[in-house]
Amino acid sequence: MLYLHVIQYFGFLGSQLANSFLVYLIMTKARKLFGMYRFVMLGFAFFFLIYSWIEILTQPVIHIKSPVCIVFMDSSLKYFKTLGFNLTCLYCACFALVISLLSAQFFYRFLAVCKPHSLSHGEERILFYLFFPCVLCFIAWFGFVYWGMANTVEKQLYMKNELAEKYNEDSENVAFIAVMYWSLDKNGQKIWKIWDIALLLACVATIGGCFMTIVYCASRIYRKMKDTSSHMSERTLELNRQLFITLTIQTILPLFMMYIPVGLATSLPIFEIKNGRIANFTAASLAVYPFLEPLVPMICIKEFKKVILCTKNRKVASPTTFLTPVSGVYSSSTNAIL
Repeated sequence: MLYLHVIQYFGFLGSQLANSFLVYLIMTKARKLFGMYRFVMLGFAFFFLIYSWIEILTQPVIHIKSPVCIVFMDSSLKYFKTLGFNLTCLYCACFALVISLLSAQFFYRFLAVCKPHSLSHGEERILFYLFFPCVLCFIAWFGFVYWGMANTVEKQLYMKNELAEKYNEDSENVAFIAVMYWSLDKNGQKIWKIWDIALLLACVATIGGCFMTIVYCASRIYRKMKDTSSHMSERTLELNRQLFITLTIQTILPLFMMYIPVGLATSLPIFEIKNGRIANFTAASLAVYPFLEPLVPMICIKEFKKVILCTKNRKVASPTTFLTPVSGVYSSSTNAIL
């Protein structure tokens, strides 16, 4: 547990520093490059600043004892059961907000590259419409976890000895959420928890819908950039390429550090696989992820990387800046070395 908490505090401090620096880069360097899209990037960075606070206030510990996967708090708030339960549900709801924000960014880039005329009027309104579904996904996931992974007496009694032996915790006092797939009747027959399973499947469907949106938008953006590259200025094409690579890596990262580990942790109890405390590799991965996410744009976007490496732009001409209607990002009438 000491190692897990060290990782959690490292992830928290790293996330606060990295995301704060990314906010600075976006506010000082992205205005002329990305126009209104910088507000989408800012929203993503601010979210991870908040997410890391929720994570450190929760300090989740994950344990599996078939047919239950439990996530209990190990922070100083763990004995405030109502507050702790809601905070843990909020922590899980952030998983939906991550992927929905990524899908919103991909959809915005899809509009900017493939349907630039849609951004010519009312771009602020479009940004609002993009973030509104993200909020709905967040609220929906909170509700799915709140009712589908509720802290019930049955779950408390089932995990009482397990938590006492492994963590010296009382399941009746510590705040937790848990999914329980079945219980046993007097004859030892399984009674499936249809309500819990249905709400868990609703969580999976939400994530699946967001990933499908990302795949669709990414494929359309890639084809559009490839087909019309000769009609874009070199600078515009390069900016679009940098943003596309950034978003792609930012999507792959949570896939392997958040969704696959969480998916395994929640599905293993169905197969009666007992891996106990090893599930906390998932908790460690979730703690480090918000620190790694802001590093991606710092590395992939050349203007940001130049600030980090303390290099200067070399201009070959004095360009006139204007908003390119094709890409939705600012371009130049002459080529400047990025």
